[in-house]
Amino acid sequence: MKKSLFIVSIIAITMLASCKKECACSQNWDSTITYVEDDLVLYNGTCWIAVGQGKGIEPGPWLANGNDIWEECTD
Repeated sequence: MKKSLFIVSIIAITMLASCKKECACSQNWDSTITYVEDDLVLYNGTCWIAVGQGKGIEPGPWLANGNDIWEECTD
């Protein structure tokens, strides 16, 4: 019984940890690249995560300057 509880606990912790949004941006935004959902980019010192697909759309506040794919990524 203790072994089963331990295994279930490990699985639950692993699943919760994998759901956490990691904002480890290392790639600079490039207007020539088509980005897809969950891509991370660094733009003007801020980390952004793609919530859709797009190309040439500058990261920034939602719906500003045509931005409908980027959301600021926070841990």
